[in-house]
Amino acid sequence: MKFSYEFSNLCGTVYKDGNLIFTSDSTKLLSPVGSRITVFDLKSSKTITLPFETRKDIKCFTVSPDNTMLLCVDVEGRAILINIHRKVLLAHHNFKKAVADIKYSPCGMYIAVTHDKHLQLWSCPFSGGGGGGGGGVKEFAPFVLLRTYPGQYDEVTCFSWSSCSEYIACGSRDMTVKVLTRSPVEGWKPVTLTGHKKPIVGVWFGDGSADTVISVSRDGGMFQWTHSSATSRWSLTDKKFVNQPGNVHVSSASLQNKLLVVGLTNGQFTLYDLPECDLIQTLSVSQKDISTVTISPSGELLALGCRSLGQLLVWEWQSESYILKQQGHSYSMSSVSYSPDSLAIATGGDDGKVKVWSTETGFCYVTFNEHTSSVTDVTFRSNGNVLVSASLDGTVRAFDLFRYRNFRTMTSPTPVQFSCVCCDASGDVVAAGTTDTFQIYTWNLQTGKLLEMLSGHEGPVTAVHFTQGLLVSSSWDKTIRFWDTFECKGTTDTLQLSSDCTTVAVRPDGLQVSVATLNSDITFYDVRLATPVGTIEGRHDLWPGRSKHDLISAKSQKRNHCFTALCYSADGSVLLAGGRSKFICIYNVAQTVLLKRFEVSRNLSYDAMLEFLRSDNMTDQGALDLMDTEEHCPGTEVPLPGVTKGDFSSRRTAPTINVYDVQFCPTGQSWCAATTEGLLIYSLDDSAVFDPIDLDVTVTPQAVDEALKKGEHTKAIIIALRLNSETHVIKAVESVQLEEMQLIVTSLPLHHIISLLNFLVNQIEATQHIQFYVTLIKIILTVHGSALKKSSQSVVTTLNGLVSSLISKTKTLNKVYDENLYFLQVIKMRNQLATDANIC
Repeated sequence: MKFSYEFSNLCGTVYKDGNLIFTSDSTKLLSPVGSRITVFDLKSSKTITLPFETRKDIKCFTVSPDNTMLLCVDVEGRAILINIHRKVLLAHHNFKKAVADIKYSPCGMYIAVTHDKHLQLWSCPFSGGGGGGGGGVKEFAPFVLLRTYPGQYDEVTCFSWSSCSEYIACGSRDMTVKVLTRSPVEGWKPVTLTGHKKPIVGVWFGDGSADTVISVSRDGGMFQWTHSSATSRWSLTDKKFVNQPGNVHVSSASLQNKLLVVGLTNGQFTLYDLPECDLIQTLSVSQKDISTVTISPSGELLALGCRSLGQLLVWEWQSESYILKQQGHSYSMSSVSYSPDSLAIATGGDDGKVKVWSTETGFCYVTFNEHTSSVTDVTFRSNGNVLVSASLDGTVRAFDLFRYRNFRTMTSPTPVQFSCVCCDASGDVVAAGTTDTFQIYTWNLQTGKLLEMLSGHEGPVTAVHFTQGLLVSSSWDKTIRFWDTFECKGTTDTLQLSSDCTTVAVRPDGLQVSVATLNSDITFYDVRLATPVGTIEGRHDLWPGRSKHDLISAKSQKRNHCFTALCYSADGSVLLAGGRSKFICIYNVAQTVLLKRFEVSRNLSYDAMLEFLRSDNMTDQGALDLMDTEEHCPGTEVPLPGVTKGDFSSRRTAPTINVYDVQFCPTGQSWCAATTEGLLIYSLDDSAVFDPIDLDVTVTPQAVDEALKKGEHTKAIIIALRLNSETHVIKAVESVQLEEMQLIVTSLPLHHIISLLNFLVNQIEATQHIQFYVTLIKIILTVHGSALKKSSQSVVTTLNGLVSSLISKTKTLNKVYDENLYFLQVIKMRNQLATDANIC
C-alpha cells in the first residue's frame, strides 16, 4: 500500500477572516480559510485549497492583474508569494507590522501596503517592473521598498489605485483621505480631504481618472470629491448617507460597472449606482455583521463573507439569486464518516448540525439541523442511502439521503446523552452508547423500536462497533466488552485494560480490534481468542506543544495526550490514528511500527503549536501573549478551566489544534480528518509518481511500441503494466479490438489483472471511450471473478474504487442526459417534420 498522501482539500471551512477576490474573468473566487487560501470555481462548481500555509491566520491578500501571482499576508505582517498556476511557493517576506490592506497596481508592476500610519510602495516581485528583474527571473531580493508615505495621524485602513497606476487614495482611522502620487512630481503636495466624522472603510477613484475620489465612512457617509483643473483645488461635490440601521463595516466598488456595495453590521448589504449613489438593492443575508464584500470585475456578482458564522455567499444581483451559499460548522467538527461509495463525507459538529460534503466538488449539498445539542457521532448505513447520527440531546436520528429528511428518531425511556453510534452489516440494527447512564441501546431502524438495553459498563461508553455477529464497546472503566445482541445473551467476554479507553476500531474482516487508551497506547486484540497480539506506544509520536498558559514543558505534557480516533484501512494492513495533537499517524498493524506522520497544521494562531516558548516573552506579570496590548487582540484570554470543546462565553480564546476523528476512504485513495481547522482531505497523487513493477532491461517504452507493431497485444499490455506508465497502458489497451479482448484478458496473470483494475479506476472517469472500458471491466470480472473473490481482502480497495468511479461516471452521464433530453427531442421532431414534408 502506498503512503504518498498529500494534502488535497479543506472542506468544512469556507471563510474565516480577511478579504475576498474574484479573478479577472469572474469565474473563480479566492477565500481565506485560516492560514490557507481556497479557490471556488463558480463555473464548474468545484473547490480546491492551495497546499501552502502562512505563519498565522491570513489578514489580507491580493492577486496580480494577470491572475498569476498570489500574495498572502498574515495577522503579524508575514507574507508568502505563490504562483497560482504552477502551485509553487516563490518567496517569503516580513513587513514587520500588521497589514490592513494590500493591492497590486493595475499595471502589475507595483504593490502598495498599509504599514500602521504609513503607506509603503514596493516593486512587484518577478514581474520585471520597478526595482525587480525580468519576468520570471530569479532575484536575490524579490521585495524592494521604493517609497514610504507618512502623514496620517492614525492607522491607514484602506486605499485604492487609479487606473493609470500613478495615484493612490488612502483612508485612515483619523477620518481623512489623502491623495498621493506613485512617483515624485515637482510641485505636488499630498492632498488631505476632510469632512467625515467616523473612520474611513473604503476609498476609490471615480470615472476612470484621478480627478474624482469617492469615500465611505463607518457612519454611512458617502462623500464625493472632485478636482478642478482650473483652480487646482479639491472640492466636496456630493454627500449622501446610508439610511439603514447599523453601521457600515465594509464596502467595495466596481468603477468599470459604476457600482458601490456597502456591508452593514446588522447583516444587510446595500447596492448603489455611481456616481449618483442611487440605491439599487438592499438585502439581509446574515444574522451577524458582514466582514467583507467585493464585486466581480464583470459587475454581475457580489461576494460576501461573515466571519462570526463562517459563511460565504455569492449573489447575482440582477436575477436576485444565489450562485454560491456555503457555511461551515459554527463550532468544532466532532465526527466524520465516509459513504460506502466514497462520493460523500458526513460531518457532525458541536453546533448540532449534520452536513454532507461532496468529495468531487468539496461543497456541502445538504445540512440537517434537527438536533438541539452537539452531534457526537455519525455513520452511514451499509447501502449508503441512510445517515445515522447521535447527539447529546438524547436522540439518535436517521436521515434519508434521497429525500433529505429525518425519517426516524430513536430515543431511550429516560433522558440520556449519546456519545457514539454504529450500524450492523445489514443496516437494520442501530446501537448507541451513553455518557451518563453508561448503557448501550439498540433499535430496529425500520420500525424505530427499542430492542435492548445493555448494562455492564461502569463509565462513559466511548465507542461501539459491530463485528462477527457481536457488538464491541469501549469505556472509561478500563474495559472492552463483547455483547451477543442477536442471541440476547448479554456480555460474552470482557477485556481488562491498564487505562481508560478512549476509542476502539474494528478491522474490516472483523477478526481484530484495536483500542486506544488514556496512556497513549494502542493495543491490538484477536477477537476469536480475546488475547492481545500487539501494542504501540504512541506517546512519542503525538509530540504535543506547549500552551501559552502551561506551567510545565511540552515534554512533561505528553502524559496528558492520547489518541481519540482510530480507523483501519480497507485491507486492514494499516491503522490511522489521531488525537490531542497536531499530528496524525499511520501505523503498520502487523509490525506495529510508525510508517508516516502528518502535521495537519502549522498555523501559530492556534495554541500549543510550539514545543518551546520564547523566554523573552515572559515577564513578572506572565507571558506577553496573554496580555491585551492593543484595542482588539483576539485569542489572548485564558480559557475556562477544563474546557476542551469550545468556550461559549463572550471572551475570545485561541483554540488548541486537535484531531477529533479520522476515516479512511473505502477505496484507499484518500483519508480525511475532522480537526480544529476543518475537514482535511489527503489523497494519493499517482500521476506524479513513477512506480514501476518488476522492472528490468527489457521493460522499456520502446518494447511496448515494438510489441504493438508485431500485433502482440498481450505482451504489450504486460510490459506497459510492469512499466506502470499510464500513457503506455492506455496506448496498449486501446489498441486491442473488443473481439480479441476476452482472449487477451484470459491470458493475463492475476497480479497483472489487479494492476489493470487499478488503472481502470482512474481511467473510467477521464476517458471518452466509455463503452470500451465498461465492456473491458465486464470481461475481466467474468473471466477472473472467482479468483478475485478468493483474494478479495487484498483487492477490496481496488474494487471499491472501481464501483465509486462507475457510480460517479453514471451520475455525470445522467446529468448530461437530463440537460439535453428535450433538446434532442426537438431535433428528432424537426427531422421527422422535414421527412414528412419531403414525402408530401
